[in-house]
Amino acid sequence: MRDARVQIGTRSLVALATLRFVSLWVPRTDVASKRDGSGTNGGALLEAFEQLVKVYLEHQRYVVTTNVKFAARRKTKKTAYDEYQTHGYEIDVVAARHGSLVLGSVKSFLGSGGVDRQGFRGIADESKTCYFGHYAIFNDPDLRAQILAGASERFGYPLSQIVLKLFVGRFRPSDKDDVIRHLTAIKVGAGPVGVVSINAIMDGLIEASRSKTYYNEPVIMTIKALRESNLLK
Repeated sequence: MRDARVQIGTRSLVALATLRFVSLWVPRTDVASKRDGSGTNGGALLEAFEQLVKVYLEHQRYVVTTNVKFAARRKTKKTAYDEYQTHGYEIDVVAARHGSLVLGSVKSFLGSGGVDRQGFRGIADESKTCYFGHYAIFNDPDLRAQILAGASERFGYPLSQIVLKLFVGRFRPSDKDDVIRHLTAIKVGAGPVGVVSINAIMDGLIEASRSKTYYNEPVIMTIKALRESNLLK
């Protein structure tokens, strides 16, 4: 088997390259059910919106892998005594380039209500149904610290170079500003949590599609075909 070593600047991201190599061959069968109706996807490599995000990041010169698990020690709900269990917490996308490591949570919600305040402690109306577990890394400081420390150790980046981002396909319009304001007030690693909207993602992909270099990628090719057929200006 060819060496899967990837060199980025002075870092040798053997672990990242290996994860990407394995993801090409191992079907995904462990995807937990999600609020947007996705859930176990029958063995597809990654969800469709994750693919958009992956290509977007690749055209920012990142090496990208998806669905990376980090060990996290969590307290159970037992009340008689303190009990802890270690679980694997999955990060949707991990992207690396010289001086920057991005940990990304990807939520599409296209065709549904959208990302809203009910997913976030501090701005949710807790008298109504909440979805804190879907955004655990943003709601639980201890979990967040464990994942950042694990990423730092695994990939060799100091915390000051690790960025946490939420990539969103659709927000609930009435909650968008409050959610963004809440998340960007959270300081982790290299700075505030980043929130990347569908507009920014598509702007980046459209710009990438203008390159004359052939890129065998369905996302980019679809945009090129739309432009060639005069359906995209």
